[in-house]
Amino acid sequence: MLKRRDLCVHNSNLEKMLKTAEILGIDEIGSEYYGNIRENVIYRLNRQPSLITNYPYLVVSDKIGELSSSWLDLFVVRDYVRVKHILKKKVRTRIGLEIFLADIRLENGLNVGKWFEQIRDLYKLCNSINCQLVLSSGARSPGEMISGRCFDSLLKLCDIKPEEYWRDLEEWIEIKVGKKCYVDA
Repeated sequence: MLKRRDLCVHNSNLEKMLKTAEILGIDEIGSEYYGNIRENVIYRLNRQPSLITNYPYLVVSDKIGELSSSWLDLFVVRDYVRVKHILKKKVRTRIGLEIFLADIRLENGLNVGKWFEQIRDLYKLCNSINCQLVLSSGARSPGEMISGRCFDSLLKLCDIKPEEYWRDLEEWIEIKVGKKCYVDA
């Protein structure tokens, strides 16, 4: 069975977010590290820790200057049109390129349509340069979280097979988190 993941949920109340995720059919979430370790959470860090950790994590940035850094796992794409050519030149193999659904929540229909086209283009780019597309909610509250079925529908609208996407994402996470030096408690 494939795991559905939302790798960007911003909220310090992890308990509430995890309960909502379970209801929505999301198996694992990504969130900032606030000192408490929870099961089914991959922590989003700005820098790689200097010491061994006892939690799984991904190093995330939205700074274009850090795109080719060896420590970076996940790059947040805020404006695909603006960074498209830079991505083609500077991105490392096996990096994740993340898009937030929260960024289009308040857009008009025309911009939403353009966003879908950009996702299709980014997915093709990811496949051509051996990177992983990561579609995340970017939720700041449980009410902004997106169900697993909605993720599947959005993927289909972008001409991406959901089963293939979730399988590829799972493999990518296993490689990225598996290579980290953390103690599985």
